[in-house]
Amino acid sequence: MRSHRVPPSKAPVERAFLVGVTLPTVRREAEMENLRELEALARGAGAVIAGSTIQNRTRIDGSTFIGSGKLDELAGIIHDRDVNLVIFDDDLSPAQARNVEKRLGVNVIDRTELILDIFARRARTKQAKIQVEIAQLRYTLPRLRRLWEHLERQEGGIGTRGPGETQIEVDRRRAYDRMASLARELERIHRGVEERRKRRGGLFNATIVGYTNAGKSTLLNRMAGSAVLESSRLFSTLDSTTRRVRARSGEPFLLTDTIGFIRKLPAHLVASFRATLLDVSEADLLLHVADAASPYYEDHVDVVNGVLESVLSKTVGGAAAGVGRRGRAALPGDDPHVRIPTVLVLNKTDLVEDPGKRAAIAARHPGAVLASAATGEGMDRLLGLVEEHRDKDFVEADVTVAPEDGRAIAAVERMARVVSRGMVDGALVFRVRVRRRDVPALERDAAVRLRFSRPR
Repeated sequence: MRSHRVPPSKAPVERAFLVGVTLPTVRREAEMENLRELEALARGAGAVIAGSTIQNRTRIDGSTFIGSGKLDELAGIIHDRDVNLVIFDDDLSPAQARNVEKRLGVNVIDRTELILDIFARRARTKQAKIQVEIAQLRYTLPRLRRLWEHLERQEGGIGTRGPGETQIEVDRRRAYDRMASLARELERIHRGVEERRKRRGGLFNATIVGYTNAGKSTLLNRMAGSAVLESSRLFSTLDSTTRRVRARSGEPFLLTDTIGFIRKLPAHLVASFRATLLDVSEADLLLHVADAASPYYEDHVDVVNGVLESVLSKTVGGAAAGVGRRGRAALPGDDPHVRIPTVLVLNKTDLVEDPGKRAAIAARHPGAVLASAATGEGMDRLLGLVEEHRDKDFVEADVTVAPEDGRAIAAVERMARVVSRGMVDGALVFRVRVRRRDVPALERDAAVRLRFSRPR
């Protein structure tokens, strides 16, 4: 099968030409922004950009995607500019990719394959590497026919009399076996991650989400005083990072930075990163970070909400899960009408120099926090909002348990934060702080009733 390994450092420089297509339903300005983003992705993968083009079409050509005339024009450009790589902004079918490669005589990839290449380069942890490989295999499976020129090759042996298996069938079977093996390994890692989550002591978890390169890691470093990698590269990190933040008042909370999202993020890539994206579905508060200095920040917000819709519908498991337009994401749990609160953080306001533009942004998003993780602007307000949501999320209650009931005591200590404990009339009484959403589960698992010290 075709390998997706990272090319060696001495590989020849790839001179890439970018190809986009606009249909009647797509604005040319939007596709131009898509190509600018594709260029940033290609540069991040080490390519030199030799140029780009946008083809206006009424419909996609089923054979070559862009049509034979445009393909002939592209062949001339490739020859004149010494191009050895063509990158399409949209996914190509296996047949389209095969036909285009035959005509142009150079390597042809699409946006998904480029993103997979970047993910393979940036994966550092075992979990990320496994997730990337699963995504690569899912992408490769329907394209195996394109990767083999010897489909008539047979592989026979003992117990396989007759025509045997073609090489493509062998590869397909091996790919499925490998995916199953990786899925088992990923599930084992996921169980370990779940155990670590349980040991976090029930702390309130604010999770940072947003478009890639919106400044999420910088925000984490500013709020938590940490030193997570900050980079202007797209997808500079693929793993979630959690830090404990010392609040100004009350108990600390957890702050989690997640993988960035992007336009046309492949669906199977989202599915492969389910374990990483579980941090989103388990959040108590979402901090949705957007680059206020980008003229397309509102489009970016909508893209992120769309990905969250996909993530939560799969991890929460229902059509009711999702996000509204610049709205709130669904909370995992029994009640589909409960929502995860979301704070929109318009970051990089230090780069918005026009006071009129800043005022317009603030007026357009009255509930948002205008902030700069680089300079510290807006951090006090943001921390205050996180603490406000944290305080609303918890209630204090008394729990009475028989001293010999070890199962109930373990459930209380696992699911709630014990403020104090004492003996009253021979019974063990806990004063606990517990999330509102965990109250039914705590009462069920410990077989107790909570007495609340203040109105719920």
